[in-house]
Amino acid sequence: MRVCGALAAVAVLAFASLAGAAPAADLKAQTRLFLDAQLLQGAGDVEIVVGEPDARTQLADCARMEPFLPPNARLWGRSHIGIRCVQGANWTAYVPIVVKIFAQAPVAARAIPRGQAFGPDDVRMERLEITQYPLGDLAALEQLEGRVATRPITAGEPIRRSQTRMPPSIQPGDVVRVVIESPTFVVATDGKALTSAANGDGVQVALESGKTVWGTANPGKVVQIR
Repeated sequence: MRVCGALAAVAVLAFASLAGAAPAADLKAQTRLFLDAQLLQGAGDVEIVVGEPDARTQLADCARMEPFLPPNARLWGRSHIGIRCVQGANWTAYVPIVVKIFAQAPVAARAIPRGQAFGPDDVRMERLEITQYPLGDLAALEQLEGRVATRPITAGEPIRRSQTRMPPSIQPGDVVRVVIESPTFVVATDGKALTSAANGDGVQVALESGKTVWGTANPGKVVQIR
């Protein structure tokens, strides 16, 4: 999520207006201004909880502070914001935060057994706190088309990407076309699949020569080896 130019300018002016105040008392206010600017443009409903700075923190008076997002920190669930003094003193402090984002996400409309393909009657959209899950873990509705459940999913359960996969395009025993590519040549031969695989997955194949190889499953029962 990015701060647009206008929001950034407003935030900088607001931070500057707090110059000269007691640093420990202003850490939460600086954090709130920074988060409001960062998250205003985000999708979905957002709730922000700013925690209490460490009461043991003793900070020198600061003429100007700058909040920042620390490396590897995300505005997703429990995290923290850094605040550094850039004029009048030399210190950095951290404030704990909780960011809750609510958005529509797919849940199982009824119990879905393992191996069943998702149909239009199997999924409904509900408002969820998506920050309860790792970023990108919940499936998008359009991502479920053509996929099957990798384990049983109970009615009302949010559907996660890790619970779905594309159905196998190659099954053990299938005759496949093996295409072996190198920078200087391309060789094609027939083989027999020893494992199942969806398009894009790895598959083990026995060649007519008796040699066993691994390749990538492609549409049309083609296995590519590079």
